[in-house]
Amino acid sequence: MTSITENSVKLEMCPECYGKIILIKEKGETVCSQCGLIIYERQFDLSHKGIKIFNKDDRIKKERLGTPISPLIPDITLYTYIDKNYIYHSEFKRAVRRDSNLTWRSRNLLIASNELKRIGHNLNLPRFILIEAFSLYKKAFKTKMLKGRSIIGMITACIYYSCKNKSIPRTFQEILHETPITEKIVKKCYNILVRELNLKVLNANPMLFIPRFAAELNLGFDIEIIIRKILQPMINKNLFCGKDPKGFCAGALYFACKIKNLGISQKEISKVVGVTEVTLRSRYKELLQNIKLITYN
Repeated sequence: MTSITENSVKLEMCPECYGKIILIKEKGETVCSQCGLIIYERQFDLSHKGIKIFNKDDRIKKERLGTPISPLIPDITLYTYIDKNYIYHSEFKRAVRRDSNLTWRSRNLLIASNELKRIGHNLNLPRFILIEAFSLYKKAFKTKMLKGRSIIGMITACIYYSCKNKSIPRTFQEILHETPITEKIVKKCYNILVRELNLKVLNANPMLFIPRFAAELNLGFDIEIIIRKILQPMINKNLFCGKDPKGFCAGALYFACKIKNLGISQKEISKVVGVTEVTLRSRYKELLQNIKLITYN
């Protein structure tokens, strides 16, 4: 991190568009007023360093702001660390060692925070998903739901619920693939999380996964329109509850490819979507039974 005053001297114009740069002290950022490029971030305001406080006006002048505290920080408590190499009294050494040990709360939140950031990085999840998932985890911790349960399993369940709540197209298997925890443990933690916190049970919408799978199969936008028309009657009737949305995506993809005679096999679609060919055929038959009249262009 660098000083705000140092950076303001270094640059007078934007290196990209040569526009005027402005300083946002509340966020500790130096940005371009034309293109919006963030030139510096997380800066310290040292412009008031050395000013002594004698009255209220001096205190107002010395006030300075920095970057906001991240909600993903597990514990913002400040500690005083004493180097044990310079302590010769045995009792004092024991006291310092005991004081330097993390509490169960700090250690728990630290493990959950590191696991959350790792999964979020591997799945390329947006920041607001990580913030909501960690907020859910803290609520679960306050209600003493973590005693006797897996930390990684609970934070994985929080990530899965946040993705469903914010309509982020990440399946349960994708999230589970990034953790060493079994599916049974994560599902158990998810059910407890929903029940104890009185959360609304959400159903994953198959529509969210269509653009992603269509792009991986190199299908055009016209195929996406057909797939949406195929899935819409199922969504209106709420017939996909309790079933994996990927199966309906695979069945609708195969249905649309047959309509357009694209020649894409069941094996190719099932491999991209991540379901078995048996599941694809089962969902395809369900779609044929429930769809009566669909107009295709």
